[in-house]
Amino acid sequence: MSEPTSYDLHASTHVSATPDEVYRVASDITRMGEWSPECTGGEWASGEPGTAGATFKGHNRHRDDVWTTECEVTAAEPGRRFAWAVRSYQPTPDNSVWSFEIEPDGDGCTLTQRFQMKQPPSRLASIKESLPADRAATFYEFRRSRLQQAMQQTVDAIRDAVQR
Repeated sequence: MSEPTSYDLHASTHVSATPDEVYRVASDITRMGEWSPECTGGEWASGEPGTAGATFKGHNRHRDDVWTTECEVTAAEPGRRFAWAVRSYQPTPDNSVWSFEIEPDGDGCTLTQRFQMKQPPSRLASIKESLPADRAATFYEFRRSRLQQAMQQTVDAIRDAVQR
């Protein structure tokens, strides 16, 4: 049986704040390094920051591996959804899409981070090819598991930042 190569991951948490308050924090890519264990921050590259069509560079790190991605905001709906597509290393423009989705929930809202990947980008495929066969066989599952944990840490850290 071959290892799955597509992802549809999500992590959620309840936030005791309004959807607009949560959106203002979650959509600020310049602060992402405060919450994410992998993304060290972002900077706007073109367009009106925070609006659909704007582009930014996302800086990332895992152990000694450091990389930057070029991304484009695909949805900017205050209080509801902020999404971006990764343009670097991708076979198609919509191959890797990240989002924060916010739904009213009781005394606050639910914040969900989602990541959808149709097929591994060239950067991940290159890493897998460089590994010994035993590690390569489970590389995409390892990456999926690490992303799932990181996403939960990220939404929990955003919740904590908003509720301070």
